[in-house]
Amino acid sequence: MDLARRTTADPLLRLLSHAFATTYHRPPEAVWRAPYAFRVSASAVPSGPPRTGTGPPGDWFAAAGHYVDVAVAPRADGMLRCASLNHPAEDAELPLTGPAVRAPAWAARPYAALRTLAAAGCGRGGADLQLNAPLPGSVGLPVAEPLECAVALAVADVHAGRGAGAPTRAQLARLLGAAVPGDDGLRRAVLFARAGHLLTADGRTHQPLRTPDGAADPCLLLLTARPAPGEDPDTSESAAATAAPAGTPTPAATATPAATGSRSATGLATAVREALGAGAVSAWWPGTRPGRGVLLLVPANRRAAVRAAAVEAFLRCDLPVPRVLRITLAAAARREG
Repeated sequence: MDLARRTTADPLLRLLSHAFATTYHRPPEAVWRAPYAFRVSASAVPSGPPRTGTGPPGDWFAAAGHYVDVAVAPRADGMLRCASLNHPAEDAELPLTGPAVRAPAWAARPYAALRTLAAAGCGRGGADLQLNAPLPGSVGLPVAEPLECAVALAVADVHAGRGAGAPTRAQLARLLGAAVPGDDGLRRAVLFARAGHLLTADGRTHQPLRTPDGAADPCLLLLTARPAPGEDPDTSESAAATAAPAGTPTPAATATPAATGSRSATGLATAVREALGAGAVSAWWPGTRPGRGVLLLVPANRRAAVRAAAVEAFLRCDLPVPRVLRITLAAAARREG
């Protein structure tokens, strides 16, 4: 049954399926959902069970309970037609074999990923795609790797049995890593994550996320500074990036904001200090570089206090109330319909 008509389906998936049918005049053959992924600084993770992987200690990775969705139907003419709910005024028609053509910025990485799959013998016939990445980039969760994985899984799925067999997820991870610059740890989190667990960069070791007191139900809050009135979002993000060194467990807690004096960076630094004082265990940047979003590890019984302290810090700095988004550790990408 078409997801657009399934009353029990997630409203975002119903909307995506309806948009696909409206754009391409046929229902999608499959709908895939891939979680956003993020880094967890090694210094921010309380000690847990020993690792069994062979890689050196480093950052952990995890999948968030917020998703990138892809609706897809196969083609047989070697073309990729691509549309996005996030860019309704733009669409693209792109060849998967032969010389590549210029794609819109939002479709460039999925296009590169699917050309790599086609070169490996998977999905050469092409596809119609409709994408939805509902969280804005300013939130701070990386979207490129989840989107690439979702598109690759969806196209490989609908072309299974049409020529070469579908690659395994491990093969997809290697193909995508070779095709598109990005973070392999984030890709493995999208492809192999377990609910409630962290994952090592090599994808071999999972560990439950716990607070130092051993509580099995910690809370992750994503705290994101909104640009102050009259402040350029790009400038504020650059300033926030210098508010604390990347990889420190308490970004902005002890560092000073940029010399350019970004008010948002100042607010974020103040809010992190207040959140740690209100009971947050640690804080870190979720992506490969600092930005305007900081993840806070919080004991469940301190969630309300930490949220209130962060919001009050921004208000004292005469700044807009920040976004405070609850993050759960989700399982890997899956087919929804």
